[in-house]
Parts: sequence; C-alpha cells; structure tokens
Amino acid sequence: MIGVFYGCTTRSDERLKGNLEKFLEKAGVEYIPMGVDICCGAPLLLAGYQDEFVEQAKKVNEEIGKVDTVVTSCAHCYTILSREYEEFGIDVKPEILHITEFVKRLVDENKIEFKKSLDKKIVYHDPCYIGRESKGIYDEPREILDKIVRERVDFELARENSTCCGGGGLVRAFLPKLSIEVAKEKIDKQAKPLDVDVITSACPFCYQNLLEGSENSGVEVMDFLEIVNQAME
Repeated sequence: MIGVFYGCTTRSDERLKGNLEKFLEKAGVEYIPMGVDICCGAPLLLAGYQDEFVEQAKKVNEEIGKVDTVVTSCAHCYTILSREYEEFGIDVKPEILHITEFVKRLVDENKIEFKKSLDKKIVYHDPCYIGRESKGIYDEPREILDKIVRERVDFELARENSTCCGGGGLVRAFLPKLSIEVAKEKIDKQAKPLDVDVITSACPFCYQNLLEGSENSGVEVMDFLEIVNQAME
C-alpha cells in the first residue's frame, strides 16, 4: 500500500496540491492521503526545538507505519522522513520515495507514458533538500525532463553546487523580502543568460519562491509535476 505525504506547503497551495493529485489520478495510483493534518516536523528541527521535533516525529512515524511505501513531493518532508528520523533514533519502516523517484519508477515499469513533448527550453533547479542535504537526487528529474521537453539545460552551478532559491532554512518565513531578492538574483544572473523559457524545480518551497522572484523577468516558473502532467495529456 502506498501513502502519499502531502506536507504543509503542498497541501496549502492549491496549484501544487492540484498538480500532485492530477498526476496520481492520471497514473492510476491508489493511495492513502497522509500529512494532510500533521506536519513532518521540519520547522521544529530547523528552529532548534529538537525535543519537540522528536515527539512530533513519533506521531508521524506511527501514521506512516501503516503503509509499505511513502511518496512525497516535498523536498523537506522527504529528507525529514528518509534521514532525520533515523538520525534521532526513530525506526522508519516504510520505503520513502521522493516524487521524482516515484515517477522514474513508474516510467521504468511502463506504468505511465508521455504522450507529447513540450516545446520549451527548460533549466532544472536542484533543491537543497533532495540534493546535497539528503541522498543526492539529481539524475531522476533530469531523466524525466529529457523525455518530455525540447531542450533541458543546467545552471552553471548545479547538482551539489547548486545555489539556494532563497527560501530554505526558514529564511522565507522570517525574512521574506530577502528570500525573494535571492530568487530574483538567481533568475537574473543564472537563468536569463541561458536564454531559457522555463525554470522548474521538484520542491514546493523552491517553486513558490522562484515564482514570486520571477515577476516581470520574462522567465516562466513551473512545478515539476505540472510539466509531467502536460506530457501525459
């Protein structure tokens, strides 16, 4: 049985929530919704409340223990569930997959297919929390995008050297203006020189921050699953 852990950011953003649920429906995935009324605990850990984080983690672990596999589209949730719980002595039973890993698995097993390609030049932004802060998920999203877009390019600083979108580490929560300025700088200095149509990322936090920073930039920001869904139509 598969559990889909929404996460706070995805469940509170109708666009992201809609993209996730649309993909699951198109892929014919039967799942149990999780993380719709409980947080993984990431904000507590980032703010330094370790004891409170452990108590929250125990509650979440009890919920996700009901399934064999947990899939999440949130980079923060993925890292917390797949790595941080165990580092704090919490035994996580189910397999934890990020949505990019899950999409790749479904493609490899011929359970989904892409029916059209997108005539766009796209650059993929590596989220910190599925990259260098976690298990290094770099290839899966790129392999998927290479199947469905006209051209995919990388930032000069990519993969483990990727620069942050500006929204990580609670910066977006406590210093929102600074967060957006960082996103704007990334778009102006790193994306525009590549002459791309679209920036995409597989992290809801990165998506939101880059989207706000892209205003009047001429560069579109798309959620990874939005692109996948368009290719499956």
